Parts: sequence; C-alpha cells; structure tokens
Amino acid sequence: MSQIQVVSVERDNGERSLPEWGDALRKHVGQTPLPELTRCVSIGKQRFAGRIEFATLDHAVLSRVTTTPYIQTRSLRGPNPGAAPLLIALLSGTGRVEQPNRSCTLHAGEWCLFDPLQPFEASPFEMRKMRNEYLALTLERPSDPERLGLLEQGAARCGNAKTELSRTLLATLTEGFNQLNRLGPSSRKNLECALTEMVWDAVREQLEAQSAGVHRDVLCARIKSYVERNVADPELSVDAIAQALGMSTRSVHRAFEADPAGSISNYVWMRRLNRCAASLRDPMQADRSIIDICFSFGFKSASHFSRLFHEYFGVPPREYRTAFEHA
Repeated sequence: MSQIQVVSVERDNGERSLPEWGDALRKHVGQTPLPELTRCVSIGKQRFAGRIEFATLDHAVLSRVTTTPYIQTRSLRGPNPGAAPLLIALLSGTGRVEQPNRSCTLHAGEWCLFDPLQPFEASPFEMRKMRNEYLALTLERPSDPERLGLLEQGAARCGNAKTELSRTLLATLTEGFNQLNRLGPSSRKNLECALTEMVWDAVREQLEAQSAGVHRDVLCARIKSYVERNVADPELSVDAIAQALGMSTRSVHRAFEADPAGSISNYVWMRRLNRCAASLRDPMQADRSIIDICFSFGFKSASHFSRLFHEYFGVPPREYRTAFEHA
C-alpha cells in the first residue's frame, strides 16, 4: 500500500523567511533536486502553518498542501533538464501564478501547469483568506514534440473548471488522493497513467477553447499592454484607454468579461497595487516613502491607496514592507 506521509511546518511571524517550508515544497511537492533556489516569505499577522500530505503513485507524487498566506519565488541555479512539470489544482482560496511573459489567477476549482525550467512566483490573491489548499501532481517531462508544445503553451494558464475534462480531472485527483492508502502498486500505476493522459487532454482542450476566443484575447492583451505602459498616469481611465486604442468603451469592457479581474477598472487598480507591492518588496527602494511609491503609480490619495492595499493584500502597506525587510 502507498501510505500518505505528512510534513508540517509552523512558525511565529517574528521571522518572515521560511527556508524549511521552501525546502519541504521543493523536496516533497515539486520533487526537484538541486540546482534550484526556492524562497518563501510569510505574509499577514497570523502564525504561519503549512502542511504537506504526499504519496508516490508509480513514479509521480500526488500531494495535498494546506497553508496560511505566503509568497513563493523559485529560480534555477543551473541547468536541470529533467525537472518534472507540476500540476496545481486549487481546492480553496485564490492565488496568482507568474512565469516569464505569462501569469494567471486561480480560484477554487481551477488548475494550472508549472514549467520547472522557468522561474516562477506564486502568491495568494486575497490575503484575507486564512487558508489556501491545493492538490499537486508531478508529471514525467514529455519527450514527444506534441506534448512539449502543450507544456510550453499551457504553462501558467488557468484551467477552466467549467469544461468536462477539467471537472473529471479535478474529481479524479481528489478521489484518487482520498483513496491512496487503499491502493496497491498496480492500482497506483494505473491511476498515474490515467491522470497523466487526462492532464494532457485537459491542456489540449483548454488551448483549443482559448483559440476560439483569440480575437477577444488579442484585444485584452492590447489593453493590458497599454495599461502597463501608463499605469503611473493618475488620469488613466476606461475612456482614456478606449480613445488611445481607437476602441469604444463598450469594446473595452467586453474584452474583460472573461478576465479573472472581473472588469477593466479592477484590473487597473490591481496592477497599480501589484506595482506598488513590488516596490515595497524591493530593497533598492527601501529609502522611498510609501506615499511617494503610491503616487508614482497613479494613486491620488494616500488614504485611498492604504485602504485598497489592505483590502487586497490583507495587511497595511507598512506591515507588508516590514515583512520583507525582516525576511
């Protein structure tokens, strides 16, 4: 039988850096040997608590992770061509995943792939959530060109839980984990094979569905690119974006109907807040005041910025900066 093993890490937040949690994720969830650098930083006032339950199927590892809010960054120290891709399926909470030139926001019931040959950053989307929980499955790195293409195109893209294959995949992952202690070697091997085939079929289905909405995605990408270039402009608005891009305001709104941000206005505020957060984390900008940072990214009121930042990240800007100063 495949017995589920458990690793727990708990830490008071006097020290924000969590090297033991990063090591546990790398060893038991990602199954990635060195060379790799994983950095985890606890966020929020509550005591950090992380728990990993994991078991081996045949070669793959299936795990369930429950944790309080933290930010994780990962980079390679050197070549690691055999690093296993990782599927993450979010069970509760929300999270944001970023890899080079691509990012996505996950909600409960959604999933995405990580490409281990690329750096990534993962963080809770709403830090007010006291617990995030997800299932993780390591995948053998594909060798055939078609699946390599699926990995390249599908990494750090949100898997929509509304499609049939995605629902089946999530249900099989969940029930498979719940039954791990009852499965013999042959059943574990069959489960790994079934999940592997299902994952690549689900990625293929998602990419085909996304290609059907390519026009909307192109418009959305144009808008996001304009927002990124002009996010510091305090006069940035839906009307200003529409006029600059030669679109109607209705077209701008429609381009964001399927975006995780929910609306173009929310997206602008999210990007401003994330750019401010990046500056607060940057040790090279430690001498800049919080007011200077918020005004430099389009906020007109320090109190408005502080309120939105607290709502979005779950902690005030000053406490957020302090967490990284002591990490």
